[in-house]
Amino acid sequence: MKKNYLVQTIGLDKAFPVGDRQVQVLKKINIAIEPGEFVILFGPSGCGKSTLLHCLLGLEEPTGGKVLVEGQDFYSIDEDGRAKYRKYKVGMIYQQPLWVRALDVFENVALPLRLLGKSEAEVEKRTMEVLKLVGMEDWAHYLPTELSSGQQQKVSLARALTVEPVLIAADEPTGNLDTVSGQELMEIFWQLYRKGKSILMITHDLEYLRYATRIFHMVDGEIVEEMRRRPNRHFGRARSKKEGLLIKTDVRSKDFLKELKI
Repeated sequence: MKKNYLVQTIGLDKAFPVGDRQVQVLKKINIAIEPGEFVILFGPSGCGKSTLLHCLLGLEEPTGGKVLVEGQDFYSIDEDGRAKYRKYKVGMIYQQPLWVRALDVFENVALPLRLLGKSEAEVEKRTMEVLKLVGMEDWAHYLPTELSSGQQQKVSLARALTVEPVLIAADEPTGNLDTVSGQELMEIFWQLYRKGKSILMITHDLEYLRYATRIFHMVDGEIVEEMRRRPNRHFGRARSKKEGLLIKTDVRSKDFLKELKI
């Protein structure tokens, strides 16, 4: 029986011109993400994680292979069509929150709904729903710059949820957060996953791999390992199976995930 994948790549390549030559950044990537999964794309800095995410979201056209989104060749659609898909169906969270500085938290979160032409009643209802979902309803009329980094990322997540996306895509969302704030954000992601949301998250932090239903390990532009697992949200440290110690193995090892106790 053929599966209905949310996102799939077939032999995906991406190269960038540098001077008079092409530098290969992604090499024959084959992944398939099913609806309702909590997927983490993991690997060392500079391995191509963000470039892959941008290809999946229609922001960077591949130089070879295909990206299929809900079964359709995503790059057979023009740029405006891909932008429309993101607008209606993807909730995006970046490492560094992006704000309209003159607007308070409520208006920043409400902005996607206003751009979609929703009524004022719909805007008010949905905006407060998502702020309450991330525990930030009491901060609705503060400026984002008055919040801590952890609070700002919760608000970013609320804004991403306003359009009820089919996919939440998060690029190093905990990268600028302390341990407590990072864990709080991951707990919210966990609850969204439990409610059926599809999540694709990029990280290089071992501590968050426990939340994933599937992990893709990326090294030098290639997927070198894939792990399917039953997620365990209990926060703990990734350890070596052999030594029971915090793992010291090089993340560039192609057997890295096999050595983790998660």
